[in-house]
Amino acid sequence: MLIDTHCHIHEIDFPLNTDEVINRAHQAGVMQMICVGTNLESSRQALEFAKSQDGVFASVGIHPHYATGELSKLADLEKLIITNDKLVAIGEIGLDYHYTNSSPSEQIKLLEAQIELAIKHDIPIIFHVRDAFDDFWPVLDKFPQLHGVLHCFTDSIESAEEGLKRGFYIGINGISTFTKDEVQKLMFKSIPIDRILLETDAPFLTPTPLRGKVKVNEPAYIKEIAEYNCQVRHISFDELANITTANARTLFKL
Repeated sequence: MLIDTHCHIHEIDFPLNTDEVINRAHQAGVMQMICVGTNLESSRQALEFAKSQDGVFASVGIHPHYATGELSKLADLEKLIITNDKLVAIGEIGLDYHYTNSSPSEQIKLLEAQIELAIKHDIPIIFHVRDAFDDFWPVLDKFPQLHGVLHCFTDSIESAEEGLKRGFYIGINGISTFTKDEVQKLMFKSIPIDRILLETDAPFLTPTPLRGKVKVNEPAYIKEIAEYNCQVRHISFDELANITTANARTLFKL
């Protein structure tokens, strides 16, 4: 059994039939998946979709791209946390300095406020961090003993080690199958298997060998990500599937 710990198939612009997507996931052995919110409306949609599907769970959160003016919506976000038993995390939240959709100060304030919600309700966090770890770690120093995952991790081995030292899991997706960066390949291989979560980030980041052959990524393709990482680690598929599934169940209480 496999778990897709991060996808966006609940979004209204997801271009595939979701019943067919879930059927294909089950056929590939992907029996559970987490639909991840990126703003208040997306979070509502994730929860509603999860309620309608067996084996589908949701997280709610406001992505750093939407940080401008969003602090006022945290009361509404908290209502979603309180009222739904399919909720397993807050996310994806964090810092993203690769784009300039919102200022660093706005992003940091929103991140801290959402971390406080996660602590208040004792739920794990799905972190999105891009080109911003120098500011991210000092924020986390204010909040010891957090539980979460560094989603779509592509940073340095040093940042991976810092995350591992703090007890975080690290999300590995299709990038691990198609990166040409040798340092990045070494970083992925260095992550202990008992700290890995598999994710598609569907509809984005289609893994090889499907990259360029299909237009849309989907949870079924977790299998390709798993198979590739088995090959580079020289371990069996069952070992990787069993351990990463146990990791996801431990963090998200699935």
